[in-house]
Amino acid sequence: MRSHDQWNTTIYSNDDRYRGVKNLRELVFLHEDDMRDRGLVEGDLVDIVSTSKDGSTRMLTAFRAVPYDLPRGSAAGYMPEMNVLIGRKDFSVQSDQPLMKSIQVTVSRTGS
Repeated sequence: MRSHDQWNTTIYSNDDRYRGVKNLRELVFLHEDDMRDRGLVEGDLVDIVSTSKDGSTRMLTAFRAVPYDLPRGSAAGYMPEMNVLIGRKDFSVQSDQPLMKSIQVTVSRTGS
């Protein structure tokens, strides 16, 4: 998703007043109960892993876990920081657009 101070891929600041975030973009929003289930608290560093349709494993490391009012089992973060999780073959055959809003990820504490 995009932050408040962002127009397409142009980022004007690291603040997101829509979601109460200041000076941070390398984060993942998670449901509070999902964080608790994983033994995470706000600010913990996590790794985010996806598997592309081409079979490659794609990963982001040391992103901050931030509780947010999302449906359980969901995660969200900013683009372009999270674009690496999407491979070249991860696109819709109907629209030919990247599957940015619908990828499966695993979130775990950094180093575990």
